[in-house]
Amino acid sequence: MKTMRTEGRLARARAPFPAAARPTPAGRGQGSGDCEVGDGLKGPGATSPSTNPSVLPALPPPRGGRARGSGEGGPRAQRLATEAILAALLLAPSLALAQDASVATDASRPAAPAPARAAGECVADPLPADHAPAIEVTVNPPNPQVGDRVRVTWTFRYRTHDRVEFEPDAVALQQPSIELEYAREQPERDRSVHGERDGRLRSEVTVALQPFRSGDVVIRPMNARVNTGDEIARVCTPEVRFRVRSVFGNTSHPQARDITRPEDVRRDALTLRQVALGLDALFVAVVAALSVAAWLRRRPKVVPPPPPPRHPYFIAREALEVLSRGDLLARGLTKDYYDAVSDVVRRYLGGVRGFDAIEMTTDEILAHLRKHPLAGVTQVEVENLLRECDLVKFARYVPAHEDSDAILASAVSLVERGRPTMATAQEASRGGAP
Repeated sequence: MKTMRTEGRLARARAPFPAAARPTPAGRGQGSGDCEVGDGLKGPGATSPSTNPSVLPALPPPRGGRARGSGEGGPRAQRLATEAILAALLLAPSLALAQDASVATDASRPAAPAPARAAGECVADPLPADHAPAIEVTVNPPNPQVGDRVRVTWTFRYRTHDRVEFEPDAVALQQPSIELEYAREQPERDRSVHGERDGRLRSEVTVALQPFRSGDVVIRPMNARVNTGDEIARVCTPEVRFRVRSVFGNTSHPQARDITRPEDVRRDALTLRQVALGLDALFVAVVAALSVAAWLRRRPKVVPPPPPPRHPYFIAREALEVLSRGDLLARGLTKDYYDAVSDVVRRYLGGVRGFDAIEMTTDEILAHLRKHPLAGVTQVEVENLLRECDLVKFARYVPAHEDSDAILASAVSLVERGRPTMATAQEASRGGAP
């Protein structure tokens, strides 16, 4: 390849001279167009100048104002031309090699890196117009003063099936150079999504800032992510600009106001003191009332004594009267009727002698009565009454109507013969009668 480049340069060096600029050798007529050159001019890939007259370059006319072809100065000019051609032919390969090395060096040199983006610069990905969310930024209050709590709200409106994620950059919001800082109390982050009338969704992100120097505040664009379902793209929020005014307004050199006349604040102070004392007294009263109520609840209560027990005679008489006025027999409930008569007699006997006759059998009751008989009541009478009631309850015996009346009369007679004395009856009536 280097040989081909050298031959190309030599070919360009052999370009034909214009006819008007061809030199005329000395001692020949102007009509002769050839200039003889020795064989020493031959080089690799070059033709002899004697056979190709286009090898000789154009020479300037001889100095001294002599006419061309006059014969003076011809050999010197020819010698200079020959030396120039020799130098060009000798330096051509070296120049070609140097150019090739320069090209190879440029090719092997690594490409210059792309210019780096500035730190924090917002980069947005291309999105179709209908996919890109609409972003709006509001500043409240729009014209804040130094020290005010400024709320900056980014509102995103996007398609129904998209999702937008945005987290404000702390570096962009905290700017010490202009004394812009986060407010101590940040608003509660509302991450809910609201529907719009046009079918799009709306979400908001609010940040509270607090400027401490008057001037212009610039919050650079920040990146937000849009999840379209197929891809996650980055979008840039708008740049936020607002001016922080001084607390002194537009006055260039504010002056302090005149001292206002003193006002009497003792009345207000006394009123507040009285209100505080009243609240303290109310608090003490409430605490005292609660303490007394708790003490009264913990104090043991005096339980009234139970009423004296009624004599079994009165209880049995009332039960037998209820049975006599009842309609168990009329409804055909003979078994229930005899069971009720038996229970009345059993409770009466147990109450008089102090044992639980309801849970005893007839034989057990009779055995107990043999040890502790009742005055005026025979053992045989009690046994006949209880045995007849057991026949109806357990043996399915169906007595006649007259037998039912007789069993009730026997029970009343038995109870009446165990009636207590007058003093005992009066005492029992005073203690247990309703």
